[in-house]
Amino acid sequence: MQQRITFAAALAAMLAIVGCEKSPIAWNDPVVIAQPDGATRLVVDSAGRAAFTVDSLRPVSSPDGANLCKTSLTTRQALTRLFAAWWSVRPDSSAGLYVAASPDSGKTWGPPLAVDTTDVSSAGCTRPPPSVATVGDDVYVAYSMVAPEGKGVFFAHTMGPMLHSPVPVIYGERLVSTAIAADADRVLVAYEEPNGTRPQIDLALSSTQGHIFEVHGVVSRGVDNATLPAVAFDGATLAVSWLEKRPGNDTTNARVVRVGRMQ
Repeated sequence: MQQRITFAAALAAMLAIVGCEKSPIAWNDPVVIAQPDGATRLVVDSAGRAAFTVDSLRPVSSPDGANLCKTSLTTRQALTRLFAAWWSVRPDSSAGLYVAASPDSGKTWGPPLAVDTTDVSSAGCTRPPPSVATVGDDVYVAYSMVAPEGKGVFFAHTMGPMLHSPVPVIYGERLVSTAIAADADRVLVAYEEPNGTRPQIDLALSSTQGHIFEVHGVVSRGVDNATLPAVAFDGATLAVSWLEKRPGNDTTNARVVRVGRMQ
């Protein structure tokens, strides 16, 4: 209960000072963090210790999805099921977003569930994969696509057998990579800023299971060249990681993490 109160108080403070220079989150400076090869996810504890853990579970098979973009397939273990999310490309190079669940670690899959089929782009498989989090046996998905009303970052989730309609996180000029973390009520979506020219990582926060994202803020600094986000939280402690790209020298690119605490 204390964590919920702490978050609600911090969220109220964030809403009260939107537009002000003071940050409602006390951020540490970014530090380099090791990221093992293969599928990983970012975790952080209440003391602010952040690390990437290896997702050792490897599905035996892929879901049965027509025109499935293999580069977009993302999996995440839930309480009793393994979830997968992916883009399925149509003949006109637009795509639909689907999820499916497996009760046996990917040996067999249930029927695909259409999350969002309103994409009107022509990006084919050259689009960022969806990002996935699970809460109990529900799946939460953040993704970037071109909806009929505009290009942007969107969020959708299931509650039991019901799929809640997608909601916008932010609209912008380009398709971008996303990351997501969630618990019973809170959803955090980190994303590459889809507007402007400077590569930066922003964070959107919801205290209503993603039905609305009340707060948006910039996490990376003005000197950072930040792409490919990851996000995690534990109570009031947040961790956002990104790839720090060094212009003109790809060999010095580094994965960094910034830990913060809601004030």
